[in-house]
Amino acid sequence: TLLKALSRLLNTKSGEIYLDGKNIHVQSTKEIAKKIAILPQSPDVADGLTAGELVSYGRFPHQKGFGRLNEEDKKAIDWAMRVTGTIDFKHRAVNDLSGGQRQRVWIAMALAQKTDIIFLDEPTTYLDISHQLEILELVQELNAEHGTTIIMVLHDI
Repeated sequence: TLLKALSRLLNTKSGEIYLDGKNIHVQSTKEIAKKIAILPQSPDVADGLTAGELVSYGRFPHQKGFGRLNEEDKKAIDWAMRVTGTIDFKHRAVNDLSGGQRQRVWIAMALAQKTDIIFLDEPTTYLDISHQLEILELVQELNAEHGTTIIMVLHDI
């Protein structure tokens, strides 16, 4: 509920939420998406969509017109996939990946948005312990090495 309210997916009954000194309800969705990346719990992906295609969706807030990827977009996608260790399966279907690989691809999509803040809603759900640790180490690295603010909900600690 907190993440949904902070990301404007849920209207609050009282109070106000500000992002960069502005009420989130007066900011456009694209404006917010340039500041906050959101990874919901158990996201779905269309059959046949490749890891690279999914990560490219993270560039949507920065695109104009018909959304062709420019050089800056391609660099952001490549960087996000390298940081998350997903570049080797860029051309593989997301549904053919393991749970840990799939989760890293979703995190790469959020990183490709090039935001300062990432909301993660139970990013380790349905993963075995080794994949859970892998995801948590990646998130810690993103914070420590890239200065990304991570707001994460975890129930299984």
